[in-house]
Amino acid sequence: MNTAAVEAEEEPAKIVSLFDAVMQEEEEQPKRHGSPLWMTTFADMITLLLAFFVLILSFSDLNVNRFKDVSGSLQKSLGKQDALPTVVAPPAETQLVAGPTKETAPLPEQLARDLGTLQKSLSMDLVGKKVQLRTENGKLVLQLPARGSGIMPQEMVDLYGRIADAQSQVESRVEIREGGEEDEQRNDTARQLKQLREMLASEIAKGEAQVERDGERIVIRMVVQGSFYSGSADLSPDFMPMLKKIGRSIAAAGGRITVEGHTDDIPLNGHNRYRSNWDLSGARAASVADYLTEQAGVPRERVMVRGMADTKPLAPNDTREGRAKNRRIEVLVDAFGA
Repeated sequence: MNTAAVEAEEEPAKIVSLFDAVMQEEEEQPKRHGSPLWMTTFADMITLLLAFFVLILSFSDLNVNRFKDVSGSLQKSLGKQDALPTVVAPPAETQLVAGPTKETAPLPEQLARDLGTLQKSLSMDLVGKKVQLRTENGKLVLQLPARGSGIMPQEMVDLYGRIADAQSQVESRVEIREGGEEDEQRNDTARQLKQLREMLASEIAKGEAQVERDGERIVIRMVVQGSFYSGSADLSPDFMPMLKKIGRSIAAAGGRITVEGHTDDIPLNGHNRYRSNWDLSGARAASVADYLTEQAGVPRERVMVRGMADTKPLAPNDTREGRAKNRRIEVLVDAFGA
């Protein structure tokens, strides 16, 4: 037989034998169980991405007031009123914010529950800024816009109806105020003015103090004679009780407090401690501010000190009585100050 023919007949047999050998070798090798190796790298990448997005989320902070403005504007423009948005409290500051954060005492359980009920019932009015809702001294306060003279608009009638329905769902006391925030602050200024005048009635009668109103500012004017030692910024003990009364009254109210020192126009010649009336007036104002913040409980961040010297006289400096009026301390309480 031809050699080429023999090799041709044996070639298929060799291929079959080689295939059987490979299959037998694969069966003898141990089978691998579980996920492929690439899954480990993929899982690590997903974990790192998750940690990255959690870190980004921790830096984010939702501006709730801005969200309300945008939401109310869109609803007014598109006329969509079928879905009532839920008004939520502003989120707490993230722990990644630098510096200490101011902690507020938690609301009583019933008050917090009633606050949430009113927020839900009046959500459309709150978003549209028709009313303002807050807690104050253990009660719920609804601030409404000022009511116009004459016939009450139908919109206001409907608003009062919704408020009445919401009030029936809560147990806490609900106080309704009208006039907006500025009107309320003006009323607070009038109340504080009356309180100060009653508290300092004896000093006012003696001519030692004056309490006046200048726009939305309360001016408490105190004479220097008897309040400081002569040529000094050291407080007299007789002056401290009046300062304590003033401090206790203005500490509870808001607004910026400015303490001004004033002098007459007689220069300080040869004074050992103060070079001019500017120094003396500023030092006396600072002494009063220190007493108000350290002894009367007035927050230091609300107080500002000014030395005015003789730049704002109340009377001519050519008489003894006029110079006595010009030597004074004024405490200015600005109701709308920061």
